[in-house]
Amino acid sequence: MFDDDDFELPDDLAAMADAAGAALAGMGEEFAAGAEIDANTLKGHLERAAVAPDEDGFMQNIALAFGIAHDLKGQGTTFGYNLVTEIAEHLCTLTRPQNSPDKAKLPNMISSAQALCDVLAGRIEGDGAAIGARLRIDLGIS
Repeated sequence: MFDDDDFELPDDLAAMADAAGAALAGMGEEFAAGAEIDANTLKGHLERAAVAPDEDGFMQNIALAFGIAHDLKGQGTTFGYNLVTEIAEHLCTLTRPQNSPDKAKLPNMISSAQALCDVLAGRIEGDGAAIGARLRIDLGIS
């Protein structure tokens, strides 16, 4: 874990850091299971936003989707799901109330939410390799 020649951590602290890293990695499945439920909830909010009868209903559902996307963005990389973080960050940008989200972007929002659900259902860790690269292109994530 610590390969920098300019910094040497005492063996006991290095072992503790390595153990903590391994413990977080082991929690990845637990994270993915809960995050999959959250991603489906997020997608539901976006689907309800699409059929909201008025602007208030639209914005309420967008705000709920934003909150979930924000949480997933902050957690994905911690548990080895970097692609989840990237897609969730994209959703944060699209749904952030200060960015004045509009219905014209709903297809991309819903596609992004579906991609998030698929990545979590498939337990696609890291950057997703070729699948991740394809999703980034398809969703317009730079």
